[in-house]
Amino acid sequence: MDEWAEHPRAETALSNILPCVDASTTNRTLYQSKQVVVQLVKLVNRAISALSNRKERHLHPGQLMPYLCSPYDDNLNDRQCLSKEVTFDNATTAWQDYTCNAPDADACSGPSTVTPEIYSQLVTAANVSYALHHYAPPMLNFQDCKFVRDTFSSIASQYCPPLERDLSLVSAGLALLASGLVLGLLLMLFADRPRKREEVSEQTSGFRVAPVDCSP
Repeated sequence: MDEWAEHPRAETALSNILPCVDASTTNRTLYQSKQVVVQLVKLVNRAISALSNRKERHLHPGQLMPYLCSPYDDNLNDRQCLSKEVTFDNATTAWQDYTCNAPDADACSGPSTVTPEIYSQLVTAANVSYALHHYAPPMLNFQDCKFVRDTFSSIASQYCPPLERDLSLVSAGLALLASGLVLGLLLMLFADRPRKREEVSEQTSGFRVAPVDCSP
């Protein structure tokens, strides 16, 4: 794990299991995801401006439907939301106050100027933008294996030393046990040899040789 974490694109045992892309590809993917978020937010705000915030429908600015906040500016840098904008988190709730139950937007009056169908489309676009904004960077960490590298480095630094120490103790215990078994077998062999000698001696002492008669 240490070898792969330090050199994720080298030929190691894990390189075929966890293929990683280079940093330029990851940065380009992140750049494109930001572009999509900005374009979706602009599309939603143009729809709000055209379908809800037309001047002839509202007598004062307080009736205007709030626009969706873009987390990036035109240069794709992070930006702060304005006070009259809604974020991805509260857009769904805020826009409900501007929804009417009429089938046609022309039949709506007052601040409720968006039909349920248009509201659903605006919410869908906002949810897609939210997903790209919040989940694209973490997913790209998987793409360039940064998350896996950080995880492996943490495992190698925090858990491997205690594991190696425990394995050393286990190995020493197994070696001691094996030595004890070998010593026990040797003691059994040496303890059994004198008894066998005594048995052989007893058999030899009890044996009588019969005399041979050689007379004619």
